[in-house]
Order: sequence, then structure tokens, then C-alpha cells
Amino acid sequence: MKPHIHPSIIFRTPKFSYQADLEDSWDELKKAISISSTAFYETIRNVEAKDLKNLSPKIYFTVWKYFNRAKYRSTPYGTFASFSFLADAFHETSKKITISEEQIVHQFVDWPYRNKLNFDFEEWIGHNGQLFCNSSYYLTHNSIRYIACTNAVFELAEIDRNDFVMEILSACAKPIAINNLIDKLELNEAGKAELLELLQDMHSLQLIFTNRDPNIIGEDYFKRIGIESSNLPKYLIAERKVIDGGLDEHLLKPIPGLIDLLSKTLKSDNRKALKSFISRFNSKFDQQEVPLSIALDPEMGVGYDELEQAGEDDFVAQFNAGKKNDEEKESLKSVLKNQLSTSAFKNTEPVYLNKLAFETNEKESTLPNTFSLLMSVVDDLLCVDQIGGVTANALTGRFSIADKAVEGYCKEISTFEQIANPDMLFFDVAYMVETDVDNINRRKLVYDHQLSILNFDTSIVPLLLSDIQISVRNHEVVLRSKMLNKRLIPRMASAYNYTRSDLSIFRLLCDLQHQGLQTSLSLTLDSIFPDLDFYPRFQYHHVVLSAAKWRVKKAHFLLDKEVISIDECRLFLNKLGVSKYFKTGLSDQTLCFNLDRDEDLNAFLQYMQKQSQLYLEEVIMPIDSVVADQNQKPYLTQFILNLYHNNPIYTKFESSSENLDAVQQLFLPGQEWLYFEIYCHQQRSDELLVGVIPAFLNQFASKIKSWFFIRYNEHGNHLRFRVLLHDNSDGQKLVSVFGNYLQDYIFSGLVSDLQLKSYKRELERYGADIIINVEDHFSADSNFVISLLQYGTAAFAKYKWCSKIVDELLKAGVFDSEVMVKVIKMVSDSFNKEHHLNATDFKKLNQQYQQYKNTPFEIEENESFNIFKQSFIQLLNLTEGNRKVKLFTDLMHMHVNRLFSKDQRTNEMVMYYFLLKDIQRKRAIG
Repeated sequence: MKPHIHPSIIFRTPKFSYQADLEDSWDELKKAISISSTAFYETIRNVEAKDLKNLSPKIYFTVWKYFNRAKYRSTPYGTFASFSFLADAFHETSKKITISEEQIVHQFVDWPYRNKLNFDFEEWIGHNGQLFCNSSYYLTHNSIRYIACTNAVFELAEIDRNDFVMEILSACAKPIAINNLIDKLELNEAGKAELLELLQDMHSLQLIFTNRDPNIIGEDYFKRIGIESSNLPKYLIAERKVIDGGLDEHLLKPIPGLIDLLSKTLKSDNRKALKSFISRFNSKFDQQEVPLSIALDPEMGVGYDELEQAGEDDFVAQFNAGKKNDEEKESLKSVLKNQLSTSAFKNTEPVYLNKLAFETNEKESTLPNTFSLLMSVVDDLLCVDQIGGVTANALTGRFSIADKAVEGYCKEISTFEQIANPDMLFFDVAYMVETDVDNINRRKLVYDHQLSILNFDTSIVPLLLSDIQISVRNHEVVLRSKMLNKRLIPRMASAYNYTRSDLSIFRLLCDLQHQGLQTSLSLTLDSIFPDLDFYPRFQYHHVVLSAAKWRVKKAHFLLDKEVISIDECRLFLNKLGVSKYFKTGLSDQTLCFNLDRDEDLNAFLQYMQKQSQLYLEEVIMPIDSVVADQNQKPYLTQFILNLYHNNPIYTKFESSSENLDAVQQLFLPGQEWLYFEIYCHQQRSDELLVGVIPAFLNQFASKIKSWFFIRYNEHGNHLRFRVLLHDNSDGQKLVSVFGNYLQDYIFSGLVSDLQLKSYKRELERYGADIIINVEDHFSADSNFVISLLQYGTAAFAKYKWCSKIVDELLKAGVFDSEVMVKVIKMVSDSFNKEHHLNATDFKKLNQQYQQYKNTPFEIEENESFNIFKQSFIQLLNLTEGNRKVKLFTDLMHMHVNRLFSKDQRTNEMVMYYFLLKDIQRKRAIG
């Protein structure tokens, strides 16, 4: 899955050249400060360049930090940095990129200003304004629930169920004008007056939004409602136009190979919250498809990442924040530790990833169709800052509101993703809550669809939360639009850190972007070997994956509690081996220092007084910068390189079109199905299956139409015993007698509990059309398994019976042998992966297989097996294609569940491994 490099790039440059002088740049710097910090600007507004040296140390240090940022950091912030767009950026030979020194400043009303806007609802009605529903609404048995937000805090709000309110919400599924809404509802004058009063209440409750309410995606909100930015607080995006030039494409040659190696080395992104959600969803809903809002309801559903408890115990919750999963780092460390000795790390010698030999993952990770590589070009080196992301639009989307070319570029990226997965529907998530940071969320609509969470929607066909269905298929969360009947894939064309949000539905959608994908390909030595005092430069050929780093402590710069001199500081850093230019700070909030400049070291000593310890990172400065303005002033530049591939990465799941209401799904106690849960130790369950249950069934054979059992461990190990009665009226007597059968076990504590439950058929898993046949098959399966348990059948013999049933299916022509081999191998590989089998494990399995193969297996006449076999064949022949394959694996799963009293999944893994060996051996010998 080697990606291609997109020929267009976005790059970012600081306001000033890294060769700029403070005094010469003072007037421009003051202007930038006046925009970004009005308070500090008042302190220095009357300071002339010649007076800078006379400022107090504290104020001068602040000036120095602003100037340092304006020379060395390219992260967009006011006019302190600019973006540039360059189409056809790569050439066979290097040609320096020339940009305009002048910044084009795109001005927008600052987002927090929206909180100062109010409008008269009645006046707005008179202008025939538009309404749009809060589509997070859903019904409980007596209320309408929906998401609301007050003072940047989300809540699950609720009003009494009201048919007229529901009619209004349904009519506002697309933005609709008031007059059109009145016509649609067919109201008379009295009804119209009632409607207008109700709409005002619904708006105040956030059940509906008006076109005066903000939208974060699409046409700029303030422009849309006619507010200009002239005398209002501003949000600025600075741009520099490219005059000429491009990058040497030969420099980029190692990148596809690097991505390929990293995708085979790093593990796919695994969101713990998503994994936990899948487990809880399966337990509650199994294979049902349910409305997304209900799935996340804390009462009716399973919630997400315990966010529904947010705020209840914040004191305790704070100690769980920021805990990282080090599993991947430890895995990498174990892979690399034999190749790397940290004691051999030297200042002058880079570590080369391409010179190390280690095993890669058995299976290559799946990469997103588009992602980004953030880097700088330093002479003949490429210095990587970050590789990955769910979509390349995450880094480029914020510039789409400033430049038509960038908007087109973002749409091209989304088209790559859509074309590679034609059966999917990609959508952007419109979310806003933090007015101080939401400027970065403002963007054009670059996907064909968007989902607006608590904001107005300006798209042609809005997606609605109330329309989205959710299910879990093959351990994968699947979203589907009920209206469009398409699988939905969420995207967020913004670099917003979504983990800041406590809104469960938003967090789930954002986590789903990463599902099954390798979205982080950054690899640094300090992530593999944490907490060292020194890290050398880490490279792949001429690509620098991480620069050298040195750990320093505040105590290093103190002598008798006094700060050491500049010369002593320089001497210490030189002895440590620190590079001439170095930087420190968090993320992109860094400061850059020149070891040879007293002014910089003075600033560094001041900076260190507020730190206990930190890492100094090497800054590799260019001899000849690849980007300069028309006056030949060079700039430190950060390039956003976007990569893409056209392989499909999502599976199309067919939605069931059958009517699940065609058969009864739920049977309450007292109806025709009796359902017992018998809680006992795993080792005790077989005793009950060969003793108590057959005795009970024999006593009431004339009253029982069918029955089956399964084993379960949710809320404790137990047997689920289900009995279908001829006559409902016999139910109470059978419940009483079955209790008597278990009385001694319960009083002695061998059975901890006996519960009578409602039986809910698994229509979503098996289908309403064959559910009765499935239940009959479960009865045949249960009878056969009990006959084996009564003879104390050993594990190897149980595996052989499984192999025997597969032979019978092949003989009956249920599956072609080629198909059967593929299916068994697919399932076996999945179980092996689930159990994280390594070379030693496979060696043990192969040794066990030799014993299994040589164990005598006498097939005696077994009537219950013949009934089971015929049932299996007939049931599978009722289905076709993928449904038949899935039904086979489901039925085998339930068969193994019944055969073994414990470790059923591990036994299923062994069974499939042996089964694969059996079928391959039989085919090999004809």
C-alpha cells in the first residue's frame, strides 16, 4: 500500500526571515503584537527601536519571545506566520521557491463575537426566516430527549412527549422558511399563532435553530448574516503568494519506502474507548442496528467512554486523565532493543532506521486514503515533524476559508477518499463549543455532506443525527444513514483536538475516524526509549525522524541558588554537546536559541527559572534555505506534504431489508418460551447438563416442544436454558418443578442463583425468516452435545467431531472445498490474531496437532449426531453467499460454546487451527 505524493503542497513561513534583526523589524513586530495582544501592546506602543535595550528585563524578555516566534515558528497565529499554496510543486531539479515578502491578510470577524449577538425572534419571524431542527432528538416512552449546550457545558435535555413538536422537528429536517413550514403543517390562523409561540419556546430550549444562529462549516457565518469585520475584533489568516520555484522531487524518493516500513512496523491505532464501547454494545444489543442517539443514551443505551458521568466525580476523574497506552512503545522497544543499545548513543552519530534489521508485523497496517507529512527541508535533509492523520484535510481545512485554490485542493482530497470507497458516504462533523479556539474549526464544506451538532446547517442535504443507525459487525462499528441507506464514514476537516470535548456523540464520531487504520506514523527515539538523558538524531536515509535531544535541569543553571553567568551557561551546554541552534517547549509552542548569542542565552536562563527540567532539541539550520522572498531573505519553512492511495479501506455491509416484525422477537416470562439463567461454577455446569436438565426434560417431554442451552459469562458464569412449551398454561408448573430440581444445589451454594428472564430472539444475527429453524437446530445441537458430555468425551475427540461435521457439510455439497478452506483459514487467522500468537505458540500448537492427529477416533453410531448433521445441512441450504458463510461461523461458534465448559474462545481457536490442518492434509493426499 505504498502511497503517492500529491503534486500540490501548502507550506507555512514565519513573519520574518530567520536572519532578521529586532530593531529593523520593530515597527512590523509591534503591529503584529497589537493584533494578537492588545494588553501588551499598550505597554510597548510608544517604545522606539532605539529604546528597546532600555526596557525592563521582564518586558524585554516578552518582546524577545514575540520576535523569536516571528522568526522561527511557522504555526499560523495572526500575522506571525503565513500559509502559501503551490500547485505542481515538484521539479526534477531544485529551484528555490520565491514568495512575496508582503502578507495578504484575510480578515474575519473573531468567533467569540457571536456571543454578543442577539436578535428579536418576532422580528425575525416577520422576515420569513429559516428553521432547522436539532437533529439529536429521540423518543423515550414518555418524553423527547435531545442534546443541548449551556455555557459550553453539554447536557441531555428532556421535554414531555408532544406529537405537534415531533411534527415540527420532522418538517425542519432541512432548513425551511417559516411560511413554508406553516403551509406544510396546513394550519389555520389559530394554529398559526400557536405555532409561532411554540417555535419561540422550542428555540429557547435549543430544539430548533434559526438561520440567525451560527454555522461553523460553509459560508462564513458573519458574512451570511450581513456583519462586516471593519470595526470588530478580528480573526486573521495571513497568506504569502508564491512567485516561482518548487522542490527537488529527488529529495522525496525515500518517503514511500519509509511509509511502507512504518506501516509494517507500527500497530494500527487502537482507541480504548472504542474497544470498550464495542464490548458493551455487543452485550446489550448484540447484532441489532439501533439509532445512534439511543445507543449513547446512558439509560437506554451504553454511553461512550463514561462521558455521561462527566462532572459527577471530577476530583477522582482527574487522576485518570492523560494515561497513555504504552503497549505499542513496549512492542517497538522489544523489536529494536536487540538492534539498539542506548548506552552506545553518541552525540555525533545518528541512528539509522534503514540500517536496522527487525521483524515487521505479519499484516501490513491499513493506511487512510489521505494523510499528511509535516516537514522542513534543510539542504539535503528532510526533517519530519509529524506523519499521519485520518485525512489530509485535517491540516489543510482551516485555510479553505481564505483561499479558493485551497478550497478546491481540500475538495480534491475528499474526492480521493470517496472514489476509493464508492459505496461509502463521507461526511464532515460540524462542532463548536469553545469560542476561544473555534476559529480553527471554521472551514468550507469540502465533503459532499456534513452533520451539524447544535448549529445551523447551510448544506443542500443535511445529515441528521436522528437518521443515523449504529451496529457492530465483525467487531467493527458501522454507521448507516437510514434515509440514504449508505454506510457513513465520519471525517473532521480540522486540526481541533477533539479529546477536549466531553460530548459522547462527538467523541465517538471522531474516534471512529481511526477505526482499523494506522493514523500515527511518527516514530521518535524518545517514544521508544523514554526518560533518557540523551537521544541522538534518528534517521531513515536522509529523512530525519527525530532530532537529537538533551535533558537539562534547573539545578544545572544555579550556583549557590544564584543563576549562573551566560559564559558558564554556554560552557555547560557545549560540554553537553548541545547543537549551535536548539529549541525547547511543548508541541508547537517552542522557543529557538542560538548558543553563540548572549541575548539568546540570557533569555534561555530566564526561561529555565520556571522549569524543573526539560529537553533541548537540536535545530538543524539550512546553509541555503529553499524558500526566500523576492528580496532574497530566507525563511524557515514547514511543508505540509499530502499523501494518498486509491485502495478501498472500508467494507460494505448489506443492511437487512427483511421485516423483523414478521415474527415475535420478545417473549416475557409466562409466554410460550421459558428462559432460565442458572449461575454456577464452570466445572459444575456439565454436571447439571448431564443430570438435572435431561431428567427435567424427560419428566415433561409431552409438554415441551423444543429446548436448547448455551453457556455465558456476562455478570458471572451461567447456563442459559430455554424451553418452548406446547401450552403457555404449563409454564408456572414447570418453573416451580425446575426450581425443585435445583433446590439442593442452590441451598448448598453450588448454584448461586436461578433467574427467570425474558427471551429476546437474535433476529438481527440470524434473520426473521430462519429464526425458528435456528432454534430447532440449537435443540439438535444441545441434544448431541449432552450425548457427548454423558460419555465424558475428551477435548481431542470434541475437536474431531467438529472436523467430522465439516466433512459432512462438504459431502453434502453445502460448500465448495475451495470456499471452505478460505473460510476456515480466514476464521483461524482471526482467532490467532485475537490471541496474539507468536512463533513459540505456533510451535506448541503444531506439537499438539501431531498428538491430536494420532489419537484414535472411533465413530460409533450416534443418532443425535445424525439429527444434528441433517439440521446443520438443511439450515445452511436455506441461505446463500456471504450470509451462508456467516451463518456457518455463527453456528460453529455456538457449537463450541456448548462443547466446552470454559475457555470457549481459546478452544475455538485451537479447533479452527486443527480443522485447517485437517482439511489441508486431506486435500494434499487426495
